[in-house]
Amino acid sequence: MKNYLLLIVVCLLTGCERGRFNDNITKTYSLPDKNSEYQKLLTQEPESLSNDELYQRVLTLWDTPYRELKVPTSFGTAHIIVSGPADGEALILLHGMNADSTMWYPNAKALSKKYRVYAVDDIVGPGKSRLKHDDDSIETVIPWYFEIFDALKLDNPILVGASQGGWIATNLVLSRPQRFNKLILLSPAQTLNWLEPSVDILSNLLFALYPQRDRLREILATLSSNVDGIEQLYIDQFYRTITTVSPSPLLISMQPFDDEQLAALTLPVLILAGDDDLFNDQESIDRAMKVMPCIQAEIIADSGHFISVDQAELVNEKIIEFVATKQRQQIAKCKR
Repeated sequence: MKNYLLLIVVCLLTGCERGRFNDNITKTYSLPDKNSEYQKLLTQEPESLSNDELYQRVLTLWDTPYRELKVPTSFGTAHIIVSGPADGEALILLHGMNADSTMWYPNAKALSKKYRVYAVDDIVGPGKSRLKHDDDSIETVIPWYFEIFDALKLDNPILVGASQGGWIATNLVLSRPQRFNKLILLSPAQTLNWLEPSVDILSNLLFALYPQRDRLREILATLSSNVDGIEQLYIDQFYRTITTVSPSPLLISMQPFDDEQLAALTLPVLILAGDDDLFNDQESIDRAMKVMPCIQAEIIADSGHFISVDQAELVNEKIIEFVATKQRQQIAKCKR
């Protein structure tokens, strides 16, 4: 009886995810408080901080209350940043390569006003999720995500994937289409078309092999149309990731989906790409519009591959509008 009363008190004080409490899920609440230990990190030089401390520094930009979850799975521990109303529709954010969930700092506040946002650190990439064995293939990543969704009872969520996260999100939907409500792809990498060789691609590859701080802005300019708009706290962390984390093990697996696979995505899909996008162009958008049965797609002006940063306000608006439209209304307008 005492344990039951304690459970009620814990739920009232901290909230139980989807009405479920699990002692194996660690809940750490953090607010953008000027006196918090994370804010104190802002006065220190980035070179003196650990990877996790740089991660927490960027979370001072989240600009809305959040909680961090550590969810145990059979593949390892999942780290998830959660924000927004507990009864809001679930919106799952999958980050890009050489990034982690902190990349969503320009989007978290707007998306969290109405929706329950879950930003997941990929288990085979940077961030705070931890793989407990050597199998880092897509065959591990896909069931790992579904274990998370099951643990948190995320039924019929909306998937939002950026860059490599878009490729992973597409794989997830193709694996179990009945589990998802909608799919949103932000400049998905190697999803609609092959990456065309270019000077910018070569520069990024060389930088990954031989990173130099004085070339960082040059490299960021190949990915963003507004480098000055990227917060320095995130730039510091991005550079640390480039210099300390191995390239994504999924790179070899990543290849565009064929027409049959894209046509199988019958749920509503939104695709946004930048007009100066390293990975997508009008041709890739045209292919999506031709092949996918329930698609909205658009090129966003004055934006590079970092579309969720370059045009954060506009991208947030388009995501919210797409999510707010009832699925049956969108499907009714789809190609038969």
